[in-house]
Amino acid sequence: MTFPNASFSRRLGILLLAVLVAFSLLIVRLFWVQVVWGGQLRQEATKIRTRDIILQPNRGNIYDRHHNPLVTSVPVYSIYAYPEQVKDPESTADKVAAILGVRRDEIYKKLAGQGPFVWLQHGVEFDRAQELQGISGLGFIESSTRFYKQGTLAAALLGFVGDDNQGLNGVEKNYDRELQGTPGKMVLEIDAQGRQIPQSGVVVQPSEAGNHLVLTLDQTIQYYVERELDRIVSAYQPRWAAILVMEPKTGEILAMGSRPTFDPSRWKKFPQEVWEKNPATLYTYEPGSTFKMITAAAALEEGVVRPTDWFNDSGYAVVKGRRIYCWDRRGHGAQSFAQAVENSCNPVFVQVGLKLGKERVYKYIRGFGFGNPTGIDLPGEESGVVVPEQRASDLDVATMAIGQSIAVTPIQLLTAVSAIANGGYLMQPHVVKAVEDAAGKTIREISPQVIRQVISADTARQLAGLLEKVVLEGTGRRALVEGYRVAGKTGTAQVPGPGGYVQGKYVASFAGFAPADNPRISVLVVVGEPRGEEYHGGEVAAPAFGAVVRDTLRYLGVPEDPGRQSQHATPEQDDLVVVPDLVGFPVADARWLLQERGLRSWSPGKTGLVTGQEPSAGKRVPPGTTVSLKIATGQPPEQLVVPDLSGLTVKKAGSILEELGLRFKASGSGVAVRQRPEPGSRVAAGTTVFVEFSPP
Repeated sequence: MTFPNASFSRRLGILLLAVLVAFSLLIVRLFWVQVVWGGQLRQEATKIRTRDIILQPNRGNIYDRHHNPLVTSVPVYSIYAYPEQVKDPESTADKVAAILGVRRDEIYKKLAGQGPFVWLQHGVEFDRAQELQGISGLGFIESSTRFYKQGTLAAALLGFVGDDNQGLNGVEKNYDRELQGTPGKMVLEIDAQGRQIPQSGVVVQPSEAGNHLVLTLDQTIQYYVERELDRIVSAYQPRWAAILVMEPKTGEILAMGSRPTFDPSRWKKFPQEVWEKNPATLYTYEPGSTFKMITAAAALEEGVVRPTDWFNDSGYAVVKGRRIYCWDRRGHGAQSFAQAVENSCNPVFVQVGLKLGKERVYKYIRGFGFGNPTGIDLPGEESGVVVPEQRASDLDVATMAIGQSIAVTPIQLLTAVSAIANGGYLMQPHVVKAVEDAAGKTIREISPQVIRQVISADTARQLAGLLEKVVLEGTGRRALVEGYRVAGKTGTAQVPGPGGYVQGKYVASFAGFAPADNPRISVLVVVGEPRGEEYHGGEVAAPAFGAVVRDTLRYLGVPEDPGRQSQHATPEQDDLVVVPDLVGFPVADARWLLQERGLRSWSPGKTGLVTGQEPSAGKRVPPGTTVSLKIATGQPPEQLVVPDLSGLTVKKAGSILEELGLRFKASGSGVAVRQRPEPGSRVAAGTTVFVEFSPP
């Protein structure tokens, strides 16, 4: 029997020990990989094996105060590609670029890339997405895009969204968290080439739709504002203009419009300076004589002046060696404070401001909210410019009393005017009335909020009487409204620039409220740098103020005061024109019919069907009156309104019905005298309308 020698045994022992150590290390390594790194490695494996696709939620709708839809979301598609599955990137890029209307090089670069997944384009309409169906390597995800139903209506207030459905301006930005909803997710299992593994499971986590907003805005009043802004632009070509309407007792914004404007659906196609600023909250300007309302309120409240106190105006006042002139350099002579308000007399207000003194002037500047943002629920509000009290001189106090050496925003001034209108209470302005969930249930209401009482109800009532005289007998006569008591104040301010005021540049404005004894609305019209010979607030802004007030009060059903008639001659009843019924007409035909009757027209667009009008059908109005038309755009409605064809010729009636998609059967000749179905009836497209004609 032989035994292994000691050397062999030692080598065998070393070998066994090495195997044991290696095996131990392997066990440790396996433990480390399986247990310590296991979770992380599983996550990385899942990440490599799966593809997450974000599902964008439907953004909430935006309604006006009567729940008329202003903004909604419509279905679109997001197009993506798996580059590894694209067989011929060259020809595929040609097809995709031609259908989507984008640069071919951009598409080819994405398709020829090394990544397993790329987005090609978001927001693709249904028709274009259908054309792309069947192209190898492309995929489609349904999403949504914003649709602004009324085009440019209230564009600066509503704002717009970006490609990722995130609010970028206006209400869309300020309430983005409420509107955007919660994104969902779709998880796909893919192979090494980025292809979906057949029969693999698809995990879908659905998105949650955003909440809806109900605005304080009234769509009809907003139409009136847009109409007057268009008139101002047509007549004066200003650098900018804004009209705001507020309910003074609640601080609710009923309308807010500005020029220049843009289409929120296509905001990228407009210059940045147009869509990045809302003049109502971002533009600061010297208010001029409209600020005299604040000076008068402070003086009456503090008892430093009474309406019957007498002053002498020689045409200017001297403060610290500087002459401050009246707009009428001849001077108004001896006049009461009430008359000075009517005449918008600078020297008298300079004296009143100095009587108040710096401390009390600043008390009311702060009290009415100037120098600080109002806190309105819109993004990027400016605070205005006020000379720091400790640095203010008597000259600053004197010029601030007449609306110089101080800069305000339109929303600040209208909020202050509303405080005078509502009995002295400064209200928190706001544009959102309620938030609703996706099912339409109200989850939050925004109630009116009183910030503070600035002046007493007696002072407010006394000042309203003085401001009413401005409209009846003073500088604001062109703001007079037939049948209503109107209080207001004109303003004409020079535009400051480097080294002083810029020659020939002005801001014309008019601010006020109506009815003066029980205000339902307060309105501000501001026109920045109008062109032409007319530039005073009483000439440029007051007529627009009067038109908005007149139409809004009638729309709201505010009874007319028969004792408040215009001083201008009233047309005889025989000279009045009967407003035709235009509901159901195409816009172009409605305008033609109004022109035929000697009336003017305004509508927010040039296409679509008329769904409402103001003044209403049957009213008798003076020749030249503007009839505002509400229109519906987009897809034709399932039910059409049969228009009133009375008085139209066979040719005109037939062309209108044909344009509407209705059939036409005529009997007789001349002009339409009877029709069936009756005007106002709702019928399906293709319905035959029988019209009887007779010689006129």
